[in-house]
Amino acid sequence: MTLLRRFALGTFALGLVLLALGLVAACSGGESSPSNDDFESFDTSATHTPTVSATRTPTARPTATGTPEPPTPTPTPFAGDVAHIQLEAFGVDSLIEKIGVDSNNQLETPKDPHATGWYDIYDRPGWGGNAVFSAHVDYWPDIKGPFNRLDETQPGDRVHIVMADGTRYVYEVFRLVRYDVATIPMGDIIWPEDRPAGEEWITLITCGGTFVQTSSQGWGEYIHRDVVVARLIEAIPA
Repeated sequence: MTLLRRFALGTFALGLVLLALGLVAACSGGESSPSNDDFESFDTSATHTPTVSATRTPTARPTATGTPEPPTPTPTPFAGDVAHIQLEAFGVDSLIEKIGVDSNNQLETPKDPHATGWYDIYDRPGWGGNAVFSAHVDYWPDIKGPFNRLDETQPGDRVHIVMADGTRYVYEVFRLVRYDVATIPMGDIIWPEDRPAGEEWITLITCGGTFVQTSSQGWGEYIHRDVVVARLIEAIPA
């Protein structure tokens, strides 16, 4: 099924004051209406077997002379900014825009519809937490946002986070969930209680699902939010 979202303005606000109840996001868009019928969520976390660890030092192997090789060091976490996010499956390479809280005490969305927002008020990639990103699905009049195809994500898809110093973190997707805007549990999404100790995650959020037109010009809003979660599997030094 073709999802035509030509005039969508994929904005949403996440009110910090509503965290205790689960933040409510508002998202407006254009005249076309993607269906919610074909969407399939998944969560493969229960069956995950790590293939690469970014935090565990590999066991030294003996050389031909019997002298063990020194272990490969884990890259020192970079304390600077995030530069790019890359979604392998969709050929997306998006610049990062740092975003936070606006004057109305709401979480901001990227001002540049081509950029992906990183909430630097929360965790930083590479530091063992859960870094949170958001981006537009679409933007008026005909711009496709970085997360335009986020709802097509599959288990095992790779997300690359490139830091400003060139350090690269590779994450593997294990969860895709669609939430109703009125009941999305933003507190749990930002601070997931089911994240295992020592496992680093990133969370990607965008608008999606059912589109409701609210004006004759084609404006309206998406009443769902798509959330993708991925775990760190590799850290590549600059």
